[in-house]
Amino acid sequence: MDSSDDLLDERKQRKLAQMSRRDEERKLDLQTKQDERKLTTSTNVGRKFFEQEYPQMKSEVEDLFSKLSVNHDANSIQELADRLQKMEKFITEHVDILSSRDIANAQSDVMKLRTQLNSLQDRSLSTTHRVDFTKSNDENSKQEQEISNLVTPSSNIIVSSNTINISNKNNELIRFESSELNGKDVAIENLKQCEIFLKGIPSSLQIKNLHACILIVGPCSRSVMIDQCQQCEFALASQQLRIHTSTECDFYVHITAHPIIEDCNNLRFAPYNVKYNSKDEHVKESGLLWTKDYWNDVRDFNHMIPGMVSPNWEIIAEEERKEWSLD
Repeated sequence: MDSSDDLLDERKQRKLAQMSRRDEERKLDLQTKQDERKLTTSTNVGRKFFEQEYPQMKSEVEDLFSKLSVNHDANSIQELADRLQKMEKFITEHVDILSSRDIANAQSDVMKLRTQLNSLQDRSLSTTHRVDFTKSNDENSKQEQEISNLVTPSSNIIVSSNTINISNKNNELIRFESSELNGKDVAIENLKQCEIFLKGIPSSLQIKNLHACILIVGPCSRSVMIDQCQQCEFALASQQLRIHTSTECDFYVHITAHPIIEDCNNLRFAPYNVKYNSKDEHVKESGLLWTKDYWNDVRDFNHMIPGMVSPNWEIIAEEERKEWSLD
């Protein structure tokens, strides 16, 4: 009699446990669907906001370019550089909810506008050196000082209070220290066989069309976007990393969100291994979470098959990994 009662109690307990598991699974499934609906709604709202605001921002920058093509001075050029930086920041803030085509188009817009800005800054420098010699030396010095913060001695490296533009260089060594770099948006384009060392905390990086280059960077406080690069080595740390249309590149990275690749092949990844004296201080100032790292969890938009590793990227074997220094 006792054994029969024990058996019934055991069956009853198993049944209750099974019902409890099903109830927990149902609740979890319901919560997951609710979270997905919230994410979809948030994404759609964010994308709609971007589609409303971005064309207006772009139009305002283009209008300012039109006005400055006729009459420009250092202050107006600085205003234009600030507007363009704001536009880049807006793109970066929405990068997670935009389609790859939208991101590519926005990056293309920024690169074209930066090229125009570079040209405008070059013309401003030339104008400065053609000032009327009847002016006093003090007046000449004042005008030169107005744009000295805009253009470096090399016309292919242009620095403003908010941005650094490096373009059209071949077989050069390029260095920036933290005093020149911190908090600035950096755009790098059309480089071949160059070595670039950025020792500091850039706000963001926009990189396009590099061939056989080495780029070593301190912690970037926001995002890095890379497009059309071949046979390069990158060492960088950031919140976000998106790589498009690149091949045969090695990445030594610390990333606090999943790196995203698209239309890429033969990419390799390893942990960020850059060493220099002020690294710990820069990491703290950048705001990056150093306990969170997705360097080996890459999302390939061309290979979204669950349970199957993308053939377009791999991990660099430990014996092949390089070490980098910014000192």
